[in-house]
Amino acid sequence: MKPTDLNSFNTLSNLVGKGTTLVVQSTRMDFETNTYISELWKRSNGQWKSFKTGNNNFSNPKFGDKENTVFYIKTNRSVQDKSRSKKTLSTIHMQEGRSIDTVFEVEGGISNYSLSKDGKSIYVITSEWSKEFKNIEDKNSEPMYYENLPFRFDTRGIIYNKRAHVYKVNIRTKKFTKIIDGDTKDIISIESLVEGGKGLVLSFDQYNSKGTMLEEKIGAIESSKIKEIYSKGSMGNLFYYEDGLHAVGMRKRFDWPTNTTVLKISNTGKVSYKYHSFDRNIVKAEVNEGILYFLYEDSGKTLLRDGTNNIDLINSEVTIKDFAFNNEKTYVIANSFSNPDEIYELSNGQLTEISKANESFTKNVKTWDCQYERIDTGKSEIDAWGIFVGKDKPTILNIHGGPASQYAFTFFDEFQTYASAGFNVIACNPRGSSGRGHDFLRDVCGNKWGVTDMHDVLTSFKSMKKIMGITNKNDGIMGGSYGGFMTSWIISHHPNMFKSAIVERALLNWETMVGTSDIGIGFPEMYLLDDMDKNINLYRKKSPITYASNIKTPTLILHSQEDYRCPIEQAEQLFSNLKRRGIKTAMLRFPGESHELSRSGTPNHRKQRFDHVIKWHKDNLT
Repeated sequence: MKPTDLNSFNTLSNLVGKGTTLVVQSTRMDFETNTYISELWKRSNGQWKSFKTGNNNFSNPKFGDKENTVFYIKTNRSVQDKSRSKKTLSTIHMQEGRSIDTVFEVEGGISNYSLSKDGKSIYVITSEWSKEFKNIEDKNSEPMYYENLPFRFDTRGIIYNKRAHVYKVNIRTKKFTKIIDGDTKDIISIESLVEGGKGLVLSFDQYNSKGTMLEEKIGAIESSKIKEIYSKGSMGNLFYYEDGLHAVGMRKRFDWPTNTTVLKISNTGKVSYKYHSFDRNIVKAEVNEGILYFLYEDSGKTLLRDGTNNIDLINSEVTIKDFAFNNEKTYVIANSFSNPDEIYELSNGQLTEISKANESFTKNVKTWDCQYERIDTGKSEIDAWGIFVGKDKPTILNIHGGPASQYAFTFFDEFQTYASAGFNVIACNPRGSSGRGHDFLRDVCGNKWGVTDMHDVLTSFKSMKKIMGITNKNDGIMGGSYGGFMTSWIISHHPNMFKSAIVERALLNWETMVGTSDIGIGFPEMYLLDDMDKNINLYRKKSPITYASNIKTPTLILHSQEDYRCPIEQAEQLFSNLKRRGIKTAMLRFPGESHELSRSGTPNHRKQRFDHVIKWHKDNLT
């Protein structure tokens, strides 16, 4: 796979089913327009047909009360411009057979919607300019006056002047009422909304009383007012099960890092664990025909489980991304290490492919399979993956972000592209990663930060090279976010170990990140287990910038201009240090991109990023 192949495969999401029909969202890059094309595909009577999109993107499909009624969000594909001065319209369409009808339209964004239980209305969640900001003509030149943090949030951009609302829309008459006014309630965003026996319940974000961070709350809508139910946790994916309100998330937001799990929420705000002893990260839950199903991470796999009967429906080396049901059949979107997304029927633990979304890609583009090992590091057991290109070829060590995430048996364009460029690839899930339980997640906190994880990364890397029979000693290292932290940490603590490094969107200085990151208040304390004002020496001790003068490795620093998670000042500090000392270095910065550049940045920037990464490693390793 080459960087030019990035537009050759489809990413599937939002799978829904009803009766004998399935609908799925398919998204791919388009280099010519430098945008993403999102389409909907419908499977009926065993045949797939696409919705005609024109110059629009269709997303987030949902079935109405009839099998031939499908709702979806429509946005203009040509308006993928982040300029705040442009007016953008988002609409919800309803398609019944061949008839297409506009149900609701708004200036701004539609983040989600749900159908009422009686099938007569839809509840629409929007993100719009705040009342004070809406009528300003030249929004780009308006001074920013804000009183709270964060005033911006990664991928969402500037948020102090945005508010979230809920509209109730009559599907047939198109008349609507605003049942939640985000301006008067000061609601920054709404994560989830569900209708149950006692009405509408939603999870939403407001600034806390000090104005220092966003506080997630759960509340019930009562006559255009919100009765607060719970405010201490971090929960989305609300749903009703066995007549009780449930959510996926954490009971206390400052418990992070820990597993997200299924929680039951009483009317009085008491929160209890549904699966207290299930020590894995649950990422999505849904109820079908009275049975609770959920996706969870386990040692590089993402699997589907029947939570009601405590049965895994599959236990293969795959990543299940989404699931849906119709006519008592179970369907999933799944991929594996060398194969991108397809839709499968899941029965008796086996997958039967029913889509051809990436048939052309798999026929025409060479991909690489992996070698998986469970490595005993002497202090831990670590899941590791490798792609073997040749024993005399250089090797790139990849380190994931988070750290509470996981590399997996999943199709990953990064690994495939580096292997095709002629590099062996090695990656692992050190302590701090998800998929191995609560204690594993927390084994990097406090003074363990940069100690246990570095031991796991380097020990696994050396072991995998030996197991794979790689004799070439030209090794490179790279990673993004936490992976960028670990890359810079390793090359400053082991300056002669690697001959090439790429530090991407990295956390490099805890001290300055506290004041500049969108999560600067809260996140550092969760991992370092102390407040900066009380223990500034710990924050400096655990920052790679403190040891940057030890770095000798040729280092490319890659960062996005609008990265608000790890702001670009982090990268500039490292570049200045290396350049001042005469170390071979360069900085590559992408305008208009966020922390998510490598995953959802504009297609041309993603391709350019790959071109620079490959060139840097080739120049220094071959």
